[in-house]
Amino acid sequence: MGVEDNKYQIPNLDSNTSFFDWYTKENDEIISKLNKSTLYDVDITGSLSQGISAEVGTTLAGPTAGFVSLGVGDTIPHGVTVQGNFCVTGSICFHHTATAATAGLTGYFVCVDSVGGITTSSAAATGVTNAPFHKNETIGVVESITGNTMKIVNSGLFSGFIGLTAGQAYYLDPEVAGGYTLNMPSTSAQTKKRLFVSLNATEGIVEIGDSSTV
Repeated sequence: MGVEDNKYQIPNLDSNTSFFDWYTKENDEIISKLNKSTLYDVDITGSLSQGISAEVGTTLAGPTAGFVSLGVGDTIPHGVTVQGNFCVTGSICFHHTATAATAGLTGYFVCVDSVGGITTSSAAATGVTNAPFHKNETIGVVESITGNTMKIVNSGLFSGFIGLTAGQAYYLDPEVAGGYTLNMPSTSAQTKKRLFVSLNATEGIVEIGDSSTV
């Protein structure tokens, strides 16, 4: 009869259809197919499906009535295992809630200070590798700040740079705190730390290297 197939299209009646044909179609096809159409609630909270959003369409709002819209949530509250290749088209970042985050650090390379705060990193010749913390150990570039929570990009594509030359390696600046320079530091006691490779004037692939002293 076809109603078991979810792609089966019930044919239309025509001007020559008898009452019995109408009766048969209504009971054996239309009602039978409708009875097979069941939409179950989607269990998200408390299951391994957390991180998936689902919205059932209605006549009032949301997707078209009779449809379910599924998507990946902005936040996935558990680990994710990927089998096969994994491609990232943007940056890889993390959120850090500092004890004393400072406004104005967006776009700068930073490190963690001795009290858990975030401060600009530096490749200067003095005062960067001594106690109480290592100022040349960059953890990434700040993308945004909300309160004391900072979004820090530590690898991948970052689009907040200015004045870059495409295809060049950039290093932690020994003169501008939190800055970057095209010239590898060469003065004695300065830190050589590669930060990223530029794609164009404003974008680069962050690849933070190890620290070494000139």
